This record gives sequence, structure tokens and C-alpha cells, in this order.
Amino acid sequence: MNAKPGRPRTLTVDQIIDAVVADGLDTFSMPSIAARLGVAHSGLYRYFTDREDLVVQVLDRVARSATWPSPDLPWREHLEQLGEAFWTICSTYPGYDVTALRARNVSPGFLAMMTPHVESLQREGFDVVDATAAIEFVRTLVLTSSMEAARLASIADRTDLTDHSIPGFADPEKWAGRGWYRRHLNTWLDGLAQRVDAGPVSATTEA
Repeated sequence: MNAKPGRPRTLTVDQIIDAVVADGLDTFSMPSIAARLGVAHSGLYRYFTDREDLVVQVLDRVARSATWPSPDLPWREHLEQLGEAFWTICSTYPGYDVTALRARNVSPGFLAMMTPHVESLQREGFDVVDATAAIEFVRTLVLTSSMEAARLASIADRTDLTDHSIPGFADPEKWAGRGWYRRHLNTWLDGLAQRVDAGPVSATTEA
């Protein structure tokens, strides 16, 4: 049985993060988490400065617990597998896509997990800016594709909406989610491959 709201109770950061995951990453509030834990929501501020601080720590744990691909893969396969890892996170943690895009701060865990991947792309000829931009592009494409797939799935039976009147959008791959994402990713990777084949990739290289 939960304790009555306001009753003193010892909590851990992990318990609070677990409550956020259960409540919904993109919809939780400090009062909703407090109610789930059976404490006064003011007590949560002993652990976190504000909701944004809690969001960053949730994203930190997600990044540190995720399964990331080997950084030693060839650059194209490497970026493709990073995309699949982000998709797995979105599937495992509903609301992650919206939350990650809205977060004002990057978690230390995410930076720590991404550093070996940036360094790997640098070894393949990317400069640090383009290596970081490449990973950020894949991440953002996954997050926005995940959100769009959820939106389209929610209106899949509606035939009176503008989306349905665009031939390409009627492609079942768009409604499936990852198929449409892979079309976008492959188009971008094909363009990036031309830059890589042309010589060292750097922030000053003309496209």
C-alpha cells in the first residue's frame, strides 16, 4: 500500500526514475510522480532541481543502459546501426522521442556513450564537427520518424485527411514507421558517401 501523500519516506533516485518511466516520459508531472510514489511532490525537489533536471537524469540512465553498436563498424553500417539502437530505445520507452527532442540539456550519459562513435567516424576521415553532425542527423531522423509514425498510425483509417491525398504518403511503408525512415536515411547516406569518396570530410569541404 502506498504511503499517504506528505508522509516522510526515503526514496532513491532510481525509484523516482522508475516511476517516471512507468508514468510516461513525455506526460509525467512532479505531482503525478509523487502520487505514484505516495509522497508529497515537494519532497522530490530534495533529489532534483526541477522537472527538467529529472528529465535529464532519466535520459542519462536510458543512454547508459541502452545497447549501442560497435564503434568499429564501417562508417555507413555504423550510422545505420546507431539508428536501429535509437529505434529500440523509442520502442522500449514510450514518449522518449518527444522527450529527447524537447529536452533543453544533453545528459552526461549520452555524451559519454556517443564519444566513441564520434571518434570512430573521425578515424574514417570525418572531422569532429561532421562526425557529430552525422550522428545527430541519424538521431533526429529516428525521433521525428517515430513521432510521425505514431501520429499516422492514430489516423490510419481516416481517408478525409490531407496526408492521404499525397501518393507517396499512401505507401504502406510510411505507416509502418521504419520503412519510410530508411528511405530518408538511405537517401542521405548516399549523398554522404559521395562526399566521403571525394576525399576527407570536413566542416570546410564544399558539398
